[in-house]
Amino acid sequence: MINSNKILVAAVNGPAPSWGTTSLALADLVYASPSAVFFTPFVKLGIAAEACSSITFSKIMGHQKAASLLLAGDKMTANELENAGLVTKVLPMQDFLENVLEICYRIASQPPEALQLNKSLLMRTSRQELLDANEAELQILRTKAQSPEARSAVNAFVSDQGRKKQKKAQSKL
Repeated sequence: MINSNKILVAAVNGPAPSWGTTSLALADLVYASPSAVFFTPFVKLGIAAEACSSITFSKIMGHQKAASLLLAGDKMTANELENAGLVTKVLPMQDFLENVLEICYRIASQPPEALQLNKSLLMRTSRQELLDANEAELQILRTKAQSPEARSAVNAFVSDQGRKKQKKAQSKL
């Protein structure tokens, strides 16, 4: 995504855990329905941030909103992230995909060289910084994902999810 010369448009119409949230900062345009929910459970899972979010989130939303997502693991709504700058626009649930596609078709009908040129200009000061951040995050993830802390956190998460499913199944009886 970092090296893409194409216009990248994301459409979120539901839960967007982990990469579903972090990768949004690498898109050029992000559209979400009011029901979209964004969260990054990295700390809970004992691992590190990904998709350059360690720098993009602070740049886009400020340190406190970035910390809320990356450190506290808070869930945020589409409206909250539109106000914070990560979501371009919240579109109505009705005809959501059609509305996003209409925007994409409008963009695609523009002169392609001008689109690429302007995308290149937008990326010229940040591309190398993003590549460096991505490499640093990947190095940490490779190491951290194999750590006892991460394994323990993932096992606790899986057990917790199993208990929640059992409780939900029992409540249906």
